[in-house]
Amino acid sequence: MESLEKKITENQLIFDDTEPREGHFDRFIQKLDKITPARKFTVPYYLEVAAVLLLVSFSSILVYEKVVSPRFEKNKYSFGKLSPEYREVEDYFMHSINVKYNQLQDLDIADKYQKDMIMKELNEMDKIYQSLSKELQRDPYNERLINAMIQHYQLKLEIINGITKQLEIIKKSASNNNQDENTEI
Repeated sequence: MESLEKKITENQLIFDDTEPREGHFDRFIQKLDKITPARKFTVPYYLEVAAVLLLVSFSSILVYEKVVSPRFEKNKYSFGKLSPEYREVEDYFMHSINVKYNQLQDLDIADKYQKDMIMKELNEMDKIYQSLSKELQRDPYNERLINAMIQHYQLKLEIINGITKQLEIIKKSASNNNQDENTEI
């Protein structure tokens, strides 16, 4: 092996000096043209769309299970599990409360103490609901408990609505005062 390397190194000028025969590159290109490329696997468009939809659906379910669902998991047993009608009522109130709660979160409450108090009161209401939920788990078809839970949802929705309206009124009056002060200057 070493002798071959030695010969190549010693005769490097001879090897580098010679050119391939006439037509070498043309023959090489013809041989390349004859080789058929490996067949490329193409996925139909509708399969691509189906895969994307499947991925989006799966990720949505995953996000719901990991992010949204734990928020309500505190209420492990609820009256919505008793019948489809109760489920519908519970879903309505939960959705309405979540929408209003998000609106409340979006409102810019200047007084941090006031915002903390509002959130503390809402958390206290959640604790009351949790105790009702535990009681319902022990006695699933107690109509008084079910009615109490529905009234709890109604009251919580009314309170969040009231707080939101009051904060919007305060915000509007503050902006009107600012506009009046700006026009007087």
